[in-house]
Amino acid sequence: MKQKSQNRFLAALLAVAMMLQMLPMLAFAEDTTGTPVAWNKKKNKSYTSLVDAVRDADSGDTITLGKGNYTLYGTPSTGTTSGKDLTFVGQGTEETAWNIGAEVPDPANFGTEYNGDYSFDGAGTVTFKNMTLRSGNANYLGFIRANNTVVDNCVINGKTFYWGYQSAEFINTTFNAPNFDYALWTYSSPTMTFDNCTFNATGKVINVYTDYSAGKHDIRVYFNNCTVNSYSFGKQALNINDSNMGNYKYRIHISGNNSINGSVYRDKVTCSR
Repeated sequence: MKQKSQNRFLAALLAVAMMLQMLPMLAFAEDTTGTPVAWNKKKNKSYTSLVDAVRDADSGDTITLGKGNYTLYGTPSTGTTSGKDLTFVGQGTEETAWNIGAEVPDPANFGTEYNGDYSFDGAGTVTFKNMTLRSGNANYLGFIRANNTVVDNCVINGKTFYWGYQSAEFINTTFNAPNFDYALWTYSSPTMTFDNCTFNATGKVINVYTDYSAGKHDIRVYFNNCTVNSYSFGKQALNINDSNMGNYKYRIHISGNNSINGSVYRDKVTCSR
């Protein structure tokens, strides 16, 4: 009898352990409105609203997202993301997507920053992992006034200008640029790093240029172990224009095993100290 009681006790413990392991998966079940939930492991809480998840999060928390489309566009950063370091982890680039800015940029704001996304205004370090980030093909799109941004193992569709105002880092990320346009500008980031990234474009890839911070400081671009797939003759993978930088320069650091496929013009100058 004693052995049977011990077996029942062990079986009950195993069942509890299995349930605890399944909690994150259960958290991604869709609610009655079809909205995917988010999960904060440290707090051991799930949310049916992304806004509620970031409002409740502490700096340094990781929010895991379920399948579906997400955005914080239009949500004030005060009381949600401002002053926080936050990490968002998706279920993979085919399952989880994050929309940067409005679904359709306002034509009245073309040529200005006001089509950008202010949802991380004042945030510390914002990290995106294992998802697709969606932008448009208008100018001056991106996350405005976050200190640092990290994009890890993601896909970025569209064109962006604004990333971390101190640094932006892209790791194992694939960029799909709009037709005959850049994937991104080094517009707001004094330091921008590309590590093991792939760029799919029709010629132009990175516009190493700013007018926002021109003449204020050097801008450094690190390009390491990257692949450029481009099919337009006469376009540099990195277009560098420091004519408005005064005594400051763009510092380009190219290292590792980089490759450029297709008919892309290769400038003789490839690096700067």
